[in-house]
Amino acid sequence: MKQIFALAALLAMGAASTCHAQSVRKLAPDFAQIQYAGSNGWMGVGAGYEFFNRHLRTNLQYGYVPPSKGGPLHLFSGAVFYQPARIRAGSHLQINPLDIGFKGSYQFGNDYFFKLPSRYPPNYYWWKPAFRLHLATESSLTYKLPKTAGIRTLSTYIEFNTNDLYLVSYVLNAGSLRVGEVVKAGIGVRVGF
Repeated sequence: MKQIFALAALLAMGAASTCHAQSVRKLAPDFAQIQYAGSNGWMGVGAGYEFFNRHLRTNLQYGYVPPSKGGPLHLFSGAVFYQPARIRAGSHLQINPLDIGFKGSYQFGNDYFFKLPSRYPPNYYWWKPAFRLHLATESSLTYKLPKTAGIRTLSTYIEFNTNDLYLVSYVLNAGSLRVGEVVKAGIGVRVGF
């Protein structure tokens, strides 16, 4: 009886370790990325997941602005992009002409707050200085690597975005702001696993 119990325990531990390994693999991100500028700090790094045959992409990203570039600033953002069209340019190359999405970003620091400090009268700001909502677009070029490489894809992309404060300021001050002052651009590299 002890031998049967010991064998059952060994089988259960083996099954649990297999299930744990599969669960960990499911939690591993589908891609990692690094981005220069584009409302994500001077430089940002992040990772994310792809859904619905890779037509929907989500990511979390940490961005940093060093003191030499106007910081130090620390940002955290989350984004969702939808890819409506893909253009195949050969067996290994894919062009995503225009992904559309939105993101939210939070900037850390004493000068950036989510709740209005008591030193300001109520409704002094209609926006939250620490938090921005962004509308964004992205265009990318993706190279599919051989399956044996361990890396599935390598993409370069350019992102354009504007946030709630910039957009409202542009509309309310028609003619005094140029599009280039309210639309920000970033470039990046994404590695798919």
